Amino acid sequence: MPTDPDRPVRFGPEKIALAPVLLLAIGAVPLALSDARLRWLLLVPVLCAVWVLRARVVVRADGLEVCNGLRVQRLPWDRVEGYDVPARGPVRVVTPGHRTALTALPRVQLRRLVEASEAVAARRKT
Repeated sequence: MPTDPDRPVRFGPEKIALAPVLLLAIGAVPLALSDARLRWLLLVPVLCAVWVLRARVVVRADGLEVCNGLRVQRLPWDRVEGYDVPARGPVRVVTPGHRTALTALPRVQLRRLVEASEAVAARRKT
């Protein structure tokens, strides 16, 4: 699938991932309301929802943007050396002396990420 290198390409969890978060919230509410000391349990589904809505990897013309929940890292293309795909665990983007986990990237979208990165690199060379 060809990608327009001028348009940012976003990768991340599908919004359907909010369904289990909703089930978690439904289960946490009665438990949290049963005792005042358990009210903190209401934070668990809220934090999970924040992660689903915020986590992303964006391929832009000027670099790669990685948001693993709350923190956003912008990596310029001249620092990106490649991707590390371990047998288990998240895919990582390799930069000099550092590896950043792409926890928001489903492995089935890895090929699209590489294609989008290559399209941007080809556009930058011209």
